[in-house]
Amino acid sequence: MQSVTSKPKLSASKPVTTHPASPRKDVAVRAPASTPSPVLRVPDRGDAQRGPISLVVGDEDLATFSIDSARMRGRKRLQLEGWSLGKLSFALELDGKPIDHAIGRTSRPDVALARGVPEDGDGHGWTIVSAPDAAASRGEWTLRVTLDHPRHGASHGQRIAVDASTLPADPLDLIQPAGFLEAASVSSVSGEAVVVGWAIAPQGQPLFIEQNGVLHELEGPAVRFSRQDVMDAYRVSHGDLTSNAGFLIRVDDLAVGQPVRLVTRRGDEMIVLGSTQASALPSDPVVAARWLFGLHTPRHLLAQRMANIDLPLLEPLIALQRSGQQQQPVEVHQLGQPVAQPQASVIVPLYGRLDFVEHQLIEFSRDPWVSAHAEIVYVLDDPRLVEPFAQQAPAWHRLYRLPFKWVWGSTNRGFSGANNLGAAHSRAPVLAFLNSDAFPQQPGWLQALIAELHGNPSYGAVAPRLVFGDGSMQHAGMAFVRRDEWGIWINHHPRMGLAPLLDPHTQTTTLPAVTGACLVIERDTFDAAGAWDTGYLIGDFEDSDLCLKLRANGLRVAYVPRVQLTHLERQSFKLLGQDDFRQKVVVYNAVRHQSRWADALLELGQAL
Repeated sequence: MQSVTSKPKLSASKPVTTHPASPRKDVAVRAPASTPSPVLRVPDRGDAQRGPISLVVGDEDLATFSIDSARMRGRKRLQLEGWSLGKLSFALELDGKPIDHAIGRTSRPDVALARGVPEDGDGHGWTIVSAPDAAASRGEWTLRVTLDHPRHGASHGQRIAVDASTLPADPLDLIQPAGFLEAASVSSVSGEAVVVGWAIAPQGQPLFIEQNGVLHELEGPAVRFSRQDVMDAYRVSHGDLTSNAGFLIRVDDLAVGQPVRLVTRRGDEMIVLGSTQASALPSDPVVAARWLFGLHTPRHLLAQRMANIDLPLLEPLIALQRSGQQQQPVEVHQLGQPVAQPQASVIVPLYGRLDFVEHQLIEFSRDPWVSAHAEIVYVLDDPRLVEPFAQQAPAWHRLYRLPFKWVWGSTNRGFSGANNLGAAHSRAPVLAFLNSDAFPQQPGWLQALIAELHGNPSYGAVAPRLVFGDGSMQHAGMAFVRRDEWGIWINHHPRMGLAPLLDPHTQTTTLPAVTGACLVIERDTFDAAGAWDTGYLIGDFEDSDLCLKLRANGLRVAYVPRVQLTHLERQSFKLLGQDDFRQKVVVYNAVRHQSRWADALLELGQAL
């Protein structure tokens, strides 16, 4: 272990189990002249080790204390035992310098009986143990006692005569703290960083993350968890202290390219347990998320970790990326003569594949209402699709004789960003958002949904039933369900996989949320709700977020079972993979979702 000779500046409060001593003062400090000052009532020679010392104003005892024993525990730690009445604070000094210490309260029924003062929850007794110090056996110890009183102030410095006999050394004194830093990655946007590693230290031993003399306390904000590798390596020497050795912590004001240290404190000395070089967190939110989500955390702690670490780090990256996307140039191409005054705009984002487009166009061309009253807007959200779409689109238009528009926003904007871009380049008063892998089963679907939307002024949005390719139900409205093993609320699809005949809803029904795979909404309502939220990572929860925004605006969302579409369900989304990363994306977005809508989820949600 490496010693740090200079004492770094503290940027966090000290651990609650340690108490820094106050500067040395005169034996008594008088209060302002207008207030009587306490005087000391002392035994022979003014020694609290010979008898109680009281602080008195007139005939009133404000506080009393006594030291019963003062012995060294091992070679480095002083242990005092005694009792006190009244509001007193204690501090230790060694050769006039403050020394950190720990204090524990104990019951003293003998004092309560003799003094006629019942014990409160803390007890009258106390034990004070100093932090380890190499010079402890040779220095002069002082116990600084300060009266905590709203009108009277006094301080007494009691020199300590240390008993020649010694107590056995605390076994924890023989255990050296250990630790290691594996990574420290700093966001260039927020300046915050995640620090990863492990640490073993006796209880009460302070641990800090340090850079350039600034300390960040480890114990309070860190996510701690067990690591089998540390337990295997250190269980013999450190026993149960190896449990919960792993940690992730988010700290601010770390500089890239400079050392970051894991340190502990022994008196005025800082001991370095581990060190690493601070690196830059990738600025692309998906790349940054892949790195962050690769840091292990047990499943039951993942939601807590996402809320405390990943969300604050990734949200600024996502916001910066979305802001930059708004500045990108947009190409708009119109094929055929558009409908002069469309009643609805059908907006379809495209990512990953184009083969569904022709199937949709076939269904649209067979629907007289869509042909006469709707504009079709395809939003390309994948740079790999731009050239093949531009080549194929004229042929589709000639073949199906259906005008449509396609929009390219120069970058991948995600589900919400693509839908918002399509809405911005559409003209109708009603917006119908439709996934590229969702297909109408019969003409009149859009007209029927718009009729339901206009038929009830309390409806903010409506959605149809969606079925899989085999005819079983995929979507019949959404419910919010608590998954306790993950610590998150998820969007649940009741009756998924059942035959439509088993759907209990035969008429239009108000539900907590509906899917965005096919959702119809008035443009004015959409704008008033702030459009689709683009703050989610990759996908998930944007549709329920929009539904909850509508609810917050006093509107309801409705499920329309008499209208049915086939939905192959997230065929393009599966291109992102089904691995551990995909699972953690869902947890991340769920944590963000519930941080925004906690009260509504508790009100509307249910447990599995």
